[in-house]
Amino acid sequence: MLEKATAQKDLLVKEGMSSKLLDDLTVALAEFEGTLEASRTGRREHVEASADLEAVAAEIVERVRLLDGLVRYRFGDDPALMQGWFSARDVLGPFRTKAQQEPEAGGSETPKAA
Repeated sequence: MLEKATAQKDLLVKEGMSSKLLDDLTVALAEFEGTLEASRTGRREHVEASADLEAVAAEIVERVRLLDGLVRYRFGDDPALMQGWFSARDVLGPFRTKAQQEPEAGGSETPKAA
């Protein structure tokens, strides 16, 4: 539409349109297209970073499993050291929303009457 209006600019200005309107519209449209491209780039980078983060997290989990085996083999006879190890490796996460959590087996609740 902007191209058609630009082609007919003289006629539109003659009919009362501001001569600056199409120039301002061209600038606004270019800014909008730049914003769209920045959004696409940001979304793509976010997806790529999330994939990288998942790969790193999986590697960390595997290394902690290996370390767990070594610690259990080396210090398994010492309850105090093992308790310290269990405490050290018991970290928060992964975090899940209520919608992501699976219901407990056999744990159905009846809705309360309102």
